[in-house]
This record gives sequence, C-alpha cells and structure tokens, in this order.
Amino acid sequence: MKRWFVALVFLLLASWMTTSDAQAQQAWNSVTLTWTTPGDDSLTSTASSFDIRYSTSPITSANFASATRWTSGVPAPAVPGTRQSVTITGLAAATTYYVAMKTADEVPNWANISNVVSRTTAAAPDVVRPAALTLGTSGATDSTVTLTWSATGDDSLTGTATSYDVRYSTSPITEANWASATTVAGEPTPGASGTAQNYTVRSLSRQVTYYFAAKVSDESGNTSALSNVLQVTTPDTKPPAAITDLVLGLVWFDFTGSLAAPPRQRAR
Repeated sequence: MKRWFVALVFLLLASWMTTSDAQAQQAWNSVTLTWTTPGDDSLTSTASSFDIRYSTSPITSANFASATRWTSGVPAPAVPGTRQSVTITGLAAATTYYVAMKTADEVPNWANISNVVSRTTAAAPDVVRPAALTLGTSGATDSTVTLTWSATGDDSLTGTATSYDVRYSTSPITEANWASATTVAGEPTPGASGTAQNYTVRSLSRQVTYYFAAKVSDESGNTSALSNVLQVTTPDTKPPAAITDLVLGLVWFDFTGSLAAPPRQRAR
C-alpha cells in the first residue's frame, strides 16, 4: 500500500516542483541548482537521497538514466520545504546544459523526474595578455623622439589589442617605478598583430637622456609585461645665434718725416 501511495505523491511532486522550484544559476563553467526539498512520503517525513543528472541534450524520463550523474557536494535531503542547492562544475564554456533530478526514499522508491532546467554557460574569460612590445626609434630632434614598434596582439601575438600606454622618464624605467613615469597622450590605436606603428614624443629638452617604455592592454583588461626600455639622448641641433652688432672701423696713418721712419698709426 505504501509503494502505491508514494508513487502517487511523486506524480504530484513532479507537477509541484515547477521551474520556480528547481532553478539553475551560472558562472562561466558551472551552474548552481536550487530546489525545495520534498518528503519521504510525498511532502511528509524526510527523503533519503537525490539523483541529479545533466546533459547537453534535453533530459526526459526516457533518457534520464543516460544523462551524466553529478555526485560531488550533493546534500542529503533535509526536512520537507527546505531550500537546498548544489553546484555542478567543470562545464564547457558557451554550451547549453540541461539539468533534472529525482528523489528517493529508503526503499528506495524513486520520484518522477523533476522539471528540466537549462542554462547556457558564458564564454570563457580572456586571461591571455598581449605580448610585450619591442621599441625602436626612427629619429630624434632636440625636442622630439619618434618611437617605432610592431603591434603584438590581443592574445599574445594573435588578434588585435585595445590600447597602448607609452611613458618616459629621465631615469631608467622598471616595473617598480612604471607608475611614476610620465604618460603621453594620443598614442595610436593598436593595429593587427605585426603592423608597423610609431609615435612621436614631443616637448622634450635638448641634450637630455630619456628612457622610453610601453605596455599593451586588451579589451578584457589584460596588460602586457613591460616592453624593452629604450634610451635616447636628444641632440643639440640649435646653432649659435648670429652676430648682429658687427662694426667696421677705419685705421688712419699720420705720415710726417722721412720715409725711413715708421708711420704713426691713429684710429678714427
């Protein structure tokens, strides 16, 4: 008699455990399933175990047993009406998963399949940073230095990065003092990996040694390592000022006496 009664209330349970009762929340590679716990005999007493299954195909009563069973961290059934949950991890990114469950008592009598919930996992986060730049120079004046480089990529050397951060200092630049180096404005937008690019740093002083370095960022906020540190001394290309007060003087000679005596010089 008890077996028949349990089967009947499990059928009621299948309609009672609606989508609002079994829900899935997600991270990019996991889903968290929550539900309201039923009882041993329908909604009374305490059940004995849960059977949670997931699949990339819709789950039905017919294929429930062939879906992947999740056992890690599955709680023991609590008293009826308790909200319980479990997180299924290790899922593939950008994939739709279907999740369903059953409840058993101590016999075990198994409930009908719950409602089936589905979620699509998010794309995997971008954790690959752009490769570091290698800086060079194509020339310098007494107030400018033109930097050159080949664009790296979004993910190391592939794709297209998002932004450059070029800095300079009169002291060697390191990761430790990077934040205190002088920033510039107007860096070019990164081109596709391998693109030749350049940037001219202006308003420098002549005959001063400067150190230049750069970093690259992608759309996910991943930042490259520090580039090589390029040392450049601005030349002195400014000639002396022209003389503007040149005066021409005349020299007069007083000549008296004999030719054998030297003349007396007088300036006028």
